[in-house]
Amino acid sequence: MKSSNHEINRTRKLLNDSKKIKKMNKDKIVTHIKNILGIILKYLKCSIIDGAIIGVINFIFMLYMDMPLKVLISIFMGITNLVPSIGPVVGGIISGVVLAFFDIKLALWFLGFTVVLQTIDGLFIKPKLFGDSFGISGVWMFIAMMVAGFFFGIVGLILVVPIVAIIQYVIKVIKHSHKQE
Repeated sequence: MKSSNHEINRTRKLLNDSKKIKKMNKDKIVTHIKNILGIILKYLKCSIIDGAIIGVINFIFMLYMDMPLKVLISIFMGITNLVPSIGPVVGGIISGVVLAFFDIKLALWFLGFTVVLQTIDGLFIKPKLFGDSFGISGVWMFIAMMVAGFFFGIVGLILVVPIVAIIQYVIKVIKHSHKQE
């Protein structure tokens, strides 16, 4: 009888311990999910900031060149810039066509400026903005964007930054868990 009571107590203790372990794992999982969602939100925030930068630079150029529809086109360019690669192309073409109704020379200036601005955005602004926000060097962000764009096209360009940031987070978690063992 004493032995069976002892076994029952051991079983209860084991079950309580397993519940504690499960709770600890649940807490860790919830923490990791919150961190990953934070990464995704940070990506969206950086995308919006990048779109705003492009919109403002576009507005300054259009103001300097005394182009019509400055505010409307600049906002449109900032919004279309949220879609990597194809967004600025579509935004630039539509805006260029609209400007051509007013003045073909201004439309050509606008298109040329858009190509230059998007090149600067792709080579410098985005890698710096996203890399600094996620602790990834601009060079590695640029390389990741090129590889993702080459292999996966537009979808790769849209998803590369949060995926690289999440992979970096998972690697840090794994390294940290190995250090604790």
